[in-house]
Amino acid sequence: MSNESQLVVNPAPHIHSPMTKNRMMQLTFFAILATLIVSAALWSQVTTTSGWNLGVTVVVCIIIAVGLAVAFDFLIGKAAADSEVNTWSAAVFGLIVVACYTLGVPAMNTETGLPVEAPLAFYYVAIITLLGLVVFKKVMSLAGRKPVNPAAAAKFLVLLPSLPATLLAVDHLSTGPLGVPSLAGPIGAAPTAIGTNGMAGFGSYLQGCYANPMNMMGSLPSIEQLMILEKYHGWTGGACSIAVIIAGIALFAIGRKYFKWKITASYLIAISVASIIFSLIFGDADLTTRLLFEVFMGSSIFMAFFMATDPATTPYSGIGQIIFGVGLAILTILIQTFMGFFGGSLLALLIMNLTVPLIDKVRINKPFGR
Repeated sequence: MSNESQLVVNPAPHIHSPMTKNRMMQLTFFAILATLIVSAALWSQVTTTSGWNLGVTVVVCIIIAVGLAVAFDFLIGKAAADSEVNTWSAAVFGLIVVACYTLGVPAMNTETGLPVEAPLAFYYVAIITLLGLVVFKKVMSLAGRKPVNPAAAAKFLVLLPSLPATLLAVDHLSTGPLGVPSLAGPIGAAPTAIGTNGMAGFGSYLQGCYANPMNMMGSLPSIEQLMILEKYHGWTGGACSIAVIIAGIALFAIGRKYFKWKITASYLIAISVASIIFSLIFGDADLTTRLLFEVFMGSSIFMAFFMATDPATTPYSGIGQIIFGVGLAILTILIQTFMGFFGGSLLALLIMNLTVPLIDKVRINKPFGR
């Protein structure tokens, strides 16, 4: 046989892609970091009751979480032969821990002492980082696919002993001393309550919760401004919703084929539709207050772009991602409405993560190379 007729095969790998796992993690790292820089700059105007500048608190939390995640990822990778060292993935995990942790100046429960101010917050961020990295990211990955989002699972587990104060927020309910209107009833942007659903209007409580506590004596910003541009309490990564949206869309635009943007799109559309339906059912004074709260609440908007799209704990197929996003939205609004759990997206994410193996079974595979 002549040389011209011989089949020449190049060395493996034979399939190449400009997007590697490290590249994806690098892009995600800088996108999330951008949102946290905005949060730190925004919150630098606030000094908490413990005497810490809130912007500095964000920076210290970033150093603690990213430092511990990268260090322990390296140590575990060197100690365990079957554990890969992935510095960028660990760094992203550290940022997500900080971004999904609640900081600010809330109405503190003096009996439970909510861990939302420095220096107590530093210890909780460190514990969540170590638990999430070691147990939910490393140990569980040895059994194959990680069943749940590591940061969400670690945060939920660490805060579980103080569940009524930190997650269900019993003091915030209409039956508690603050008298926050229940979402399972009529709400509106006006300062006056609707019927007996709370001691004041839902809009007043949003302003009291999210407005700059250093400027409470001045004119309060509108609900639209608070929910979209500046929130001074809640998830660190969701302090500025527009910053999250810009960073998330930029990330999806750069790696459209590699990031699971269909989850984000289906989640935001579904929760918007569900919010309007609930407004009509409960007879809200307007159709925008519930919508603004459900979509632009810090936990909701950050979850949509940077946690719900986790490549390891979400469906593979496009149709599966849409099912996942819609299910996440429905669970989120049901939990927040009927459980009084205003951070319901966290619990909803964990539940939907567990359904991923079932969702993946309904995906339609295309023949390889088509």
